[in-house]
Amino acid sequence: MLSLLQDKKGFIWVGTHTNGLYRYNGYQAVKYINNPGDPASLPHDRVSSIFEDKQGRIWAATQNGLARFNPETNNFTTFAAGDKAPKNHRIVKNIIADGKDGLWIGTWGGLQHFDPNTGKFDAIYAHDDNNPDSLASNDLNALALDAKGGLWIGTWPGGMDYLAPGTKVFKHHQVDPAAKPDARVNIVRALQFDNHGALWIGTESGIIRWDGKNDWDTRKAITSPYSRITNFGIDNKGVLWATTLSAGLLRWNESNDEFDQFVHAADDPYSLPGDNLRAVMQDRGGMLWIASFTDGISLANLSSEGFTRHVPFRIDSRSAPASNALLSLARAPGGKIWLGGNVGMSLYDPVTSTVVRSYRADDKTPGKLSHSIVYSMYQDDDGKGPLWLGTSNGLNRLDSPDSPFQAIHFGNTASDYINAIAPGAGGVLWLATGNSLIRYDIKTDARKIYYSDPQDPHSRSVNGTSAVLEDRQGRVWAGSEWNGGGLDLLDQASGKFRHFRHSAKDTSSLSDDNIASLHEDAQGRIWVGTSKGLDLVVFKPNGSISFKSYAVGMRAAKILSIEHDNDGKIWCSTIAGLYRLDPDNGKITLFTASDGLTEGFTVNSAAFGADGTLYFGGVHGMTAVVPGKVKTSSVPPQVAITDITVFNHSLQNGQPAENVKAEGPVTAPTALTLSSQASVFALEFAALHYTEPSGNRYSYQLQGFDRDWVETDAAHRTASYTNLNPGKYVFRVKAANHLGVWNEEPATLDITITPPFWQRWWFRSGFAALVVGTLVLAYKTRINRLTRHQTELEQTVAARTAELEESNRKLAALSTTDGLTGVSNRRGFDLALEAEWRRAARTGQTLALSMLDVDYFKKYNDHYGHLAGDAVLRTVADLITTHGRRTSDIVARYGGEEFALLAAATDATDAFGVAEEICAELVRRQLPHEQSPFGIMTISIGVAVMVPTEDTSPQDLVHAADQALYRAKEKGRNMALLAMPPM
Repeated sequence: MLSLLQDKKGFIWVGTHTNGLYRYNGYQAVKYINNPGDPASLPHDRVSSIFEDKQGRIWAATQNGLARFNPETNNFTTFAAGDKAPKNHRIVKNIIADGKDGLWIGTWGGLQHFDPNTGKFDAIYAHDDNNPDSLASNDLNALALDAKGGLWIGTWPGGMDYLAPGTKVFKHHQVDPAAKPDARVNIVRALQFDNHGALWIGTESGIIRWDGKNDWDTRKAITSPYSRITNFGIDNKGVLWATTLSAGLLRWNESNDEFDQFVHAADDPYSLPGDNLRAVMQDRGGMLWIASFTDGISLANLSSEGFTRHVPFRIDSRSAPASNALLSLARAPGGKIWLGGNVGMSLYDPVTSTVVRSYRADDKTPGKLSHSIVYSMYQDDDGKGPLWLGTSNGLNRLDSPDSPFQAIHFGNTASDYINAIAPGAGGVLWLATGNSLIRYDIKTDARKIYYSDPQDPHSRSVNGTSAVLEDRQGRVWAGSEWNGGGLDLLDQASGKFRHFRHSAKDTSSLSDDNIASLHEDAQGRIWVGTSKGLDLVVFKPNGSISFKSYAVGMRAAKILSIEHDNDGKIWCSTIAGLYRLDPDNGKITLFTASDGLTEGFTVNSAAFGADGTLYFGGVHGMTAVVPGKVKTSSVPPQVAITDITVFNHSLQNGQPAENVKAEGPVTAPTALTLSSQASVFALEFAALHYTEPSGNRYSYQLQGFDRDWVETDAAHRTASYTNLNPGKYVFRVKAANHLGVWNEEPATLDITITPPFWQRWWFRSGFAALVVGTLVLAYKTRINRLTRHQTELEQTVAARTAELEESNRKLAALSTTDGLTGVSNRRGFDLALEAEWRRAARTGQTLALSMLDVDYFKKYNDHYGHLAGDAVLRTVADLITTHGRRTSDIVARYGGEEFALLAAATDATDAFGVAEEICAELVRRQLPHEQSPFGIMTISIGVAVMVPTEDTSPQDLVHAADQALYRAKEKGRNMALLAMPPM
């Protein structure tokens, strides 16, 4: 990767070394490469720079000329300075604005000025050995424009040139300010003016800064790694970033007057993928994009604050076994944190990000840790008491960092498997073990073990225990992560347990019977982390206990650990990330890896630091959370219609068919016109917000067809439509980012479905003229023969009148008949419904409506093809028609694969019986449908029956049938359901 750009529409453009140019929308990329046989293709596959001008035109600097992207035709126009330009003038390396409407082009063959509006190069500058005021060299590595419009130029093999506004004289500058200049420092590779007007100069081996105000001699070298600086970027807060050839990414720290450095670390999956970097930029959503030469693109969320990733162990340089999988955490004295993992335990200093000391297991040596896997740890908050460690080989006690370990065992292997440790009153520890709950008195070494006894309803629900808590009232809570059993509550006075279980019929019961974590917050509230969400224990005045569930807001995620912060908010680690809950208002916020977290949190691996910092452990290290500093700013996403397909043919791939016409650029189409024969199409869309594209959501509507907005997620970014009636429609789509921030203005596309020839004005006008002509002819004939052939004339007029009525009847039938199935169309249905509603209102009789929808028809269409789909629709229409009991029954195609059956004077029993017969008959026909769970074609039907009144309307009948149809689909399809009568 060599270059990056976000255009005004929100797309990301990536220029590469050998693979052409890419346009990315967060989900997929469109690739543009050179095709030697196509002069409108990208002129070369190396793209060193990308630029967008004031008009939104995209320009690419290639090895074979300056290329302009043409969005209307999805191709390129190439521009070159011509034969008079120096050698290698087609190798373009830089593009910047000139401060007005033109562009400065830096090439391997001199400097060029280009007018984008005319497509002409109006100035060419080259080195001239006989002119000391000419360019110092024709090989230009970098360009930058100052506030006055002067141009700074980095040349090779060395030095800087300056072209003042309105002149043609170049002033030459030495870069290295040292008394004995370093030739490598004099090679300029990157230039950037910051928001204060200072010029940053990236050289072959470091960075020089000039304040842009004082003499050139005041420039100074900035301490930085000895590496080539390949690119600069300024983020939304004005912070300077620099990419290097071998030293990773640099960020200027203004307060410390030095660079922060970020490099690749083999043991840290969240580090840079490599240290050879070529471009950096921040998009409008806050994401920092870093392009590496060989290892792809990395992103960092600069809009999220308050989170710090800690990867304690550098595995690639260790001398002893180490792992960043942290199974347990505990607060240690002096602001440090105890870390427990699968290769022992360590003391870690989060301030310096260093491991102070590590302890390894040796169960054969007295005084050593009894097992390398440490599942749980506890030390009192002031750090004066011993550190307790739960392993898979007993409980361990460490009185001081230098003292020996004391191993304590409980009689069997399962009870020595210590999952969790919780403090109790009076110097007691509660131990959650593999097959029991243990009360251990650290002063007397007394143990009381609680097992499950099927004969005793007051014993433990199950033997295994994963979480335990003694609250400040002395109540002991326990649960198992894998064995079920729900939540147990021990009354220590009686030794009896109460049991709380999940009940599908009781919304105030536990969310799930598997308990992974327990926590008491500063207010004394008890929180229960289940495998399907977070619950709050609710104590009622009568002594009963219920549970308030937050599972829906947390998407029923398994709650691995729970902590509270100093503001009373609850933090939960889950597989999906960290959830923050405000108990006062119920607001829930999810933070993920895109916010700066590690992924893969582990059970009960959490600690509350002395300064209020929260720590959560996982398989890739630890996340530190400073709750007061957590801040995630977000902007609404830009949304774009990214592709249009007609009969599965993308309009981006070549010219559309004759009956298809698209208008506007491929990145923002404005109009689509289709003939009625080509009205099977799909629209793809994308939210151009890159923080967490999989969490973006969408809402779309085809005005004129969709009654409501249709919501969908990032996995279903396509809206498909088939067999729309002729007319004008407007497709609208809105998007929300992963935080639920919606854009206000939807992207729109005007869609026109042209009618068949018999519905066009000229055909109808001609037909009407034919009818009028026939009438005139009949009238004249009648006048001429009136006196001689009165009887014959009357017969002729009667015949002509009958012909005219037949023609009108056919024309009327044609306008209300569906062309594919031969049944009534939507217009015919609407007319029939209004007429039958009025008639039923007069007579007081019932009116029955069945709405029928072919199950999984889109999948059938996609699998078998549209011709097969049309055939199935005709078959279904014929089937429904045969079940119309009376000639007055109306069968209509309501839209797409949806039909309607309207029956007057029909009660609910008869209407529902007919619906069930239709379902059964279609099943009996055994029409194959491999994409359906049933394996055959089926249909879902909603039936509604009403007697019209003054307070009801035909739309109420349609809505009731529609709702019944919706319930039939929700219940599994292939069924008929009767609408519930209004209450």
